[in-house]
Amino acid sequence: MTEHAFLPLTPEDVRRLMADFPHAWWIAGGWAIDLFLGHQTREHADMDVAILRGAEPALRTHFSNWDIEIAHDGALEDWDGAVLQPPRHQFFARPTSDRPWALEFLLEDHADGVWHFRRDGGVTLPLADLGRATPEGIPYLRPEVALLYKARTAGEVKKDEQDLSPPAPLLDDAARSWLRAALEQAHPGHRWIEALG
Repeated sequence: MTEHAFLPLTPEDVRRLMADFPHAWWIAGGWAIDLFLGHQTREHADMDVAILRGAEPALRTHFSNWDIEIAHDGALEDWDGAVLQPPRHQFFARPTSDRPWALEFLLEDHADGVWHFRRDGGVTLPLADLGRATPEGIPYLRPEVALLYKARTAGEVKKDEQDLSPPAPLLDDAARSWLRAALEQAHPGHRWIEALG
């Protein structure tokens, strides 16, 4: 979806836009890794925000005046504000239809307080452990979760491959072990498994 133009938003912009959103949310993608590191390591083409599946109606209410469309299989679809059914899990949002896109919302699957990896439901985390927050209070996905999402295109998408190097040495033993096990489950034989050794 990177062929679509996005506004260059910052995490602080997102915190302002998401103020008073009544459900959990986290900055995702490459920005999540940079928030973990405490500094920006590269340019970011878009801004990804993860929310829980089921919070879509609240999203529609919170951004009631915005243009929001479903992004699926490389195309954009009209959205009536209803809860999406899998495999649909992604929205593009912008202030008006004549502006560049501002945010990409990603739905996180969950059940009974447990997060399930969208691409392999056998990979889980307690929902309470899915994110962290910066000292300023900006929530973001844990780096090991952000990296798991990037693993599928690592080697094909340069930025996804590059995003492993800065945080990997800073992951604690529990995060490293979880990511290795998640990769072995979802992407058997992935070269990052050895790199995390």
